[in-house]
Amino acid sequence: MKYFIYILSLLFIFSTSASKAQKAKEKARANIVLLKNGALFIRLKTSQLKINALKKIGKEKESEEIRMSQEATNLSIIKAFKENFNFCQVYFFYSNHSTEVKEGKYKAIIFNTDMKIDSSFSSDNYLIGEFDESETTQLDAFIIKDKNYDQLKAPFPYLIKKNQALVSTRSYDDIIFILNEKLISFYNKKQ
Repeated sequence: MKYFIYILSLLFIFSTSASKAQKAKEKARANIVLLKNGALFIRLKTSQLKINALKKIGKEKESEEIRMSQEATNLSIIKAFKENFNFCQVYFFYSNHSTEVKEGKYKAIIFNTDMKIDSSFSSDNYLIGEFDESETTQLDAFIIKDKNYDQLKAPFPYLIKKNQALVSTRSYDDIIFILNEKLISFYNKKQ
């Protein structure tokens, strides 16, 4: 009798795991189709809190250096997308507009690779991408998230690490090129 209960328990565990895996695949399939037919919104950091804090204590020069550095980083990210990404439409927004984007009020906020406000996109089909620390690996990476800023999960190709084998850092161009290739490959497998 104990053996029978043990077998039933194992069968239940395996069927539950298989069911979760199937649901993860279905969700990933739905997200890749959503992205292909919609857009990827890239959240760019502003470093505004740090800049304001430095200004408050009279460190104008340091605050301006941080602002300029963040602006240069953002321009490099935009350039990398312009030159290396064609999987779907891509738009950008600044992190201080995160709440509006989450609420779907992005019309006057998102801009294109030419840094011009672009109100031509009017769909709910979008995901969010940003350079951030991964919830799962705690490494810096480009991460794709849902509209609530929750990191997507495998099997969706949601993460491209910045570092390679802990010895070198990938350029923005390399990261976005790899992202584009992984999205195309994943989409083509799902067809």
